[in-house]
Amino acid sequence: MAQHSTSPVPLYLIPQALSEEIRKYGDSIAEVKVKRTAGHNYILKIKHERRGDCGD
Repeated sequence: MAQHSTSPVPLYLIPQALSEEIRKYGDSIAEVKVKRTAGHNYILKIKHERRGDCGD
């Protein structure tokens, strides 16, 4: 399992940032966490299967 974090994004851009991560990792995403940073900025932490890992 690998993890990727986005750079801080404002609240109103969370849907676009999440959409970009879904396009990047697709069905390999196992978990998404949203953490608030300073102000109204948030970081998305995406846990996903590494390429070539087989979960079956």
